[in-house]
Amino acid sequence: MFELFYNIKVRKKEKENQMLSFLIYIFVTSITPGPSNIFILNASKNYGIKGSKNFIAGVLTGFLFLAVISLVTLQLLKNILPQIEIYLEIFGFVYLIYLAYKIYKSKNNTTNKTYSSFKSGFFIQILNIKTLLFFISLIGAFILAIANNQITTIFYMILTVLVGWLCLLTWGILGSVFKNFLDKYDKPVSIIMSLLLVYSAISILM
Repeated sequence: MFELFYNIKVRKKEKENQMLSFLIYIFVTSITPGPSNIFILNASKNYGIKGSKNFIAGVLTGFLFLAVISLVTLQLLKNILPQIEIYLEIFGFVYLIYLAYKIYKSKNNTTNKTYSSFKSGFFIQILNIKTLLFFISLIGAFILAIANNQITTIFYMILTVLVGWLCLLTWGILGSVFKNFLDKYDKPVSIIMSLLLVYSAISILM
């Protein structure tokens, strides 16, 4: 009897540790600089939160869309996913390098309508292969280990989306609050953001 209670206690402790690791992983991954964070920062810097709300809504919707796609992909393509993952990584690398170049060459121009369009935000997000790989690796490494049925799997994915949204909105607030500073040092900031995107691209292949 004692051994039974001990094993239950050990399994409960393991679940708690897995849950903590899961929360730390999604927060750190979501809050650190990436393509979506950087584009939301740029959008709120140029237009403010109110002016870029459609673009930000597009990014957030794209984030949710990729979460759903990841669940479906793992269910339908789990046997061939390891074979196509390298192609997804290569596409993601090339796409992020392209975005880094675009940000580096961009000028501080508030007449640019890219950051005011829902469609632009949505497509920038769904083409962000790094986010798709984030969801797929998250499900494989964490969610499947702590969720024992479809309902709990969906619950943890919803939690992931909510934390991701919160982190993305944080970057939007930072862009709006520090607008004057970012405008003043526009070129150095653009270079830094471009380098962060290059780092994101390289990290996909590591």
